[in-house]
Amino acid sequence: MKIKNKKQPKISIIMPVYNAGDFLMEAIQSILNQTYQNFEFIIINDNSTDKSWQIIKKYQKKYPQKIKAINLKKTLNRGGDACANYGLKIAKGKYVARMDADDIAHTKRLEKQVNFLEKNPHIFLVGSNAKVIDKKGKVIGNKSVPLTNEEIYHSFFTFNPLIHPSVMFRRLILKKKFFYPKKFSANNDYYIFFKMICQGYKFANLKDKLLFYRIHDKNDTFNNIKEKFFNTLKTRLIMVFKHDYKPSPKQLLVTFSQLFLTLILPESFTKKVYLLTKGIIKIKNPLKKLLLTKNLNLPFFPTLPKIKSKKIILKINSN
Repeated sequence: MKIKNKKQPKISIIMPVYNAGDFLMEAIQSILNQTYQNFEFIIINDNSTDKSWQIIKKYQKKYPQKIKAINLKKTLNRGGDACANYGLKIAKGKYVARMDADDIAHTKRLEKQVNFLEKNPHIFLVGSNAKVIDKKGKVIGNKSVPLTNEEIYHSFFTFNPLIHPSVMFRRLILKKKFFYPKKFSANNDYYIFFKMICQGYKFANLKDKLLFYRIHDKNDTFNNIKEKFFNTLKTRLIMVFKHDYKPSPKQLLVTFSQLFLTLILPESFTKKVYLLTKGIIKIKNPLKKLLLTKNLNLPFFPTLPKIKSKKIILKINSN
């Protein structure tokens, strides 16, 4: 049974869009199908060159009481957070839910998250686990993240323990609106949330898989991976020297290992390693699959012997 809408929305859902026409209808429909209906849906089109704006206008016309559409005349080209700030300026909800234009929300996502935040007023932000889907919508893996504030805090230095399009947070901080900073070309969500947890704000992730996180060849996450890693590295240094974060020896070792691999590996190979360590790639023989991929052209690796083993699935808590 759906909860009736009210004049003042409890939740403002903010979804930046850039050339997501192939998946946009599924993303929008998954929000409209939520069991919790007291929300406003703010969609910001970042000057897309495909059919995205036409799709948005069609839905906005059909659901004028639900959907607010913003069409930017110039592409910001700074990731979704810069676009999201346009939505945050006009958002009216007590809570803000982030959504990506190529993902699909579980029908009970809003209901479960708003109930959690209402029952836990000391928590600023709540995210969730996710199922990973391919471009056709087939489930191909899982994204698992730490659940408690302490676990999230201790994970931030080596990876982002939040699945950003799954998060819901309080719109006001000390009676002022939350906005993403414009510090880097990307990864500003990692910077601001890492900073906030260092300042004492409490975070949580729900065990439920409330998002279907889509992997495809146009994912912004997989573009300019090296540049984005150096953004995260700068953020880690800032947290250590300005916000008293004390990484463990193990965390420092992991960071140095990440830096070393980022410097020596080509970007195409880095992407494959990224997908493997995320637990998204599932293969029977990881070494053979990675090292003998046709486009890697690494002649110094001889043909590997067949390995009789059960299917290996790597699952690492990460985002």
